[in-house]
Amino acid sequence: MTAPPRASTREILIHERIGELRAALLDRGRVVDLRLERWSDHDSRARWGQVLAGRVSHVEHRLAGAFIEIGAAQPAFCPWGREKPELLRVGQAVAVRVVREAEPDSAADAQKGATVVLEGEAPAGAPCPSLLEDVPPWHGWPGEPREAEGEEIELLDAAFEAVLSVEAPIPGGGRLTVETTRALTAIDVDAAGRQSGGRDPARFARDLNLAAVPEIVRQLRLRSIGGLVCVDFTGPRRRGDAEALTKALVAAFDAEANGGVAAPKTEVLPVSRFGIAEIARQKRRPPLRSRLVGPDGLPSAETVALDGLWKLQQALGRARGRTVVLAAPALALAWLEADSIGWRAEIAESVGGTHVLEAAPAGARACEVFER
Repeated sequence: MTAPPRASTREILIHERIGELRAALLDRGRVVDLRLERWSDHDSRARWGQVLAGRVSHVEHRLAGAFIEIGAAQPAFCPWGREKPELLRVGQAVAVRVVREAEPDSAADAQKGATVVLEGEAPAGAPCPSLLEDVPPWHGWPGEPREAEGEEIELLDAAFEAVLSVEAPIPGGGRLTVETTRALTAIDVDAAGRQSGGRDPARFARDLNLAAVPEIVRQLRLRSIGGLVCVDFTGPRRRGDAEALTKALVAAFDAEANGGVAAPKTEVLPVSRFGIAEIARQKRRPPLRSRLVGPDGLPSAETVALDGLWKLQQALGRARGRTVVLAAPALALAWLEADSIGWRAEIAESVGGTHVLEAAPAGARACEVFER
């Protein structure tokens, strides 16, 4: 008798708020991946997986690639490998697929353009630039999403909030510190008061390091971190521990693709005798944290404002005719008053009620709502 198919342990939850859509991939009830789609850049950001019509603006033989105007702030780069395709000539209309999104370049105070691959000639009559094939924010995840409800919304919000921190707990005790520089991401494994593992220092270190491995992979996914990653595992170590850690890392990254997830290509080098693991992970999107924080490392004006709008939306639903005040810090208040995303019209249509904006007390970092 054929065994019935196993039910999927993965589930996609989405939470659509005014100004943004948040999506999470859950595995056995735990958030393992996050996506963010904001109204403010929906029409200007080329997203991983989209197919676009563009026009070749420049061919750079030294880089073995061509630059394609796709309607974004910076032209996209299309590498050609060993041989230059005939289509990649200046002025040619081409269809390209986005394989890496543009990301901020903090050192240059600018933005690096997207990376694309050539799909062929653009369809006849297609405007250049234009969108030929769109993808949902959860592109690459298995299954269809459902709207989060109640405590599930709190679960998603907590996951996005955790991404703002450079620290992440290791199950069973211990802590990861995740810090991204222009060149690489450094992850430090620290005991941080962990109790399990016995009194033997070598066994304690081995147990801590192996417990950290799945959380390292999870944090890279949650934070959308790619490129070079260096992990500093803790010591002391016995013979064979480095090989065990390498195998555990490889297995954890392999497990990411189980169940149909379109996982980034990842290469793991053997853990060195100094306890350092080097990981090369394909970049697809900018780090999620870079889309949530400003240059000062604190939540950006848009992030603070959108959190305030969510509080306002909930408060208006309970107000029963009373006026709701949204008090916002100065930069978030300026962002709200500009109303570049049309949130006022959305509030009026979806919730209604009466509300006013005002400045929050000096030093406040978050929006607050109250009735008047």
